[in-house]
Amino acid sequence: MRRLKIAVCLIFVASCVIFAGYTVKSKMLEDHTPPVINCKDKTVTLSVQTDQKKQKKALLKGVKAEDNRDGDLTSSVRIASMSHFIAPGKRTITYVVFDKANQVGTLERTVQYKDYTPPKIHLKAPLRYSTTEVGKANLTENMKAEDCLDGDLTSQIRTSLDDGMYNAAAGIYKVTVQVSNSAGDVCSVPLEVTVTESGDRQEQMKEYPVLSDYIAYTTVGHEIDPMSYVKGMEMNGATYTYADDGEALAGTREAISVKSEVDYSKAGVYPVEYSYTAEGSPTAVTKLFVVVQDQEGTQDGK
Repeated sequence: MRRLKIAVCLIFVASCVIFAGYTVKSKMLEDHTPPVINCKDKTVTLSVQTDQKKQKKALLKGVKAEDNRDGDLTSSVRIASMSHFIAPGKRTITYVVFDKANQVGTLERTVQYKDYTPPKIHLKAPLRYSTTEVGKANLTENMKAEDCLDGDLTSQIRTSLDDGMYNAAAGIYKVTVQVSNSAGDVCSVPLEVTVTESGDRQEQMKEYPVLSDYIAYTTVGHEIDPMSYVKGMEMNGATYTYADDGEALAGTREAISVKSEVDYSKAGVYPVEYSYTAEGSPTAVTKLFVVVQDQEGTQDGK
């Protein structure tokens, strides 16, 4: 019996020694060193015109990965994420790679779009409604948003009334339209909603200048020609263009007066007023909103 106990004890001790040895050896053999990603160029320059397949290839060009045990892992490098813009046209890209021990290596570098332009919102008809129309009006129905990175962003245009909401009363209401792209760049334009009294005889007599676009874009130091946006006249709800109805509109273009508050030396959004007074009719005013961006594409110069 005593010999059996001694044997059991020896087996137990041996097992402990073997287990301890195995544990120590396993710890010694464990891979605690993550792979390393490196790239000679800290910035990669792209064109927004580059298609997705070529863009991915360009982003991975020159990126290499090595592991102390697994060797070359370059083919396993993946793009983990792309940040929002950290500066106009510039964002951070993060690369990731895993070794067989599931250790992770990462690398960040800068992506610069050489021909990037911010998203733009266009407005093809004035935000002018009668008191009977305004309740069912869709403010974005004549708007379109485009972006060089994401393409058509029209469905993502958002509007917010500066005073919370307007009622059915005639008047002018401030509204801001806004859209952003996948890189976090925002186009925000303050506009005006004009509500006129339904059945107002004076309003029905007005003849409004019609524009090709009611939002214009330029950069600091570059003036636009306001009259180049005038394409015709609106008379009692019907639109006539100089291209198609020139004879009927004879003399109207010359009679339009322009008042501009645009400061081309400073980024911002400014109104331009087009006024026209038909014989025996009250003066009608159409507004163009000019977005002046700095050379880097921002509206506030920051």
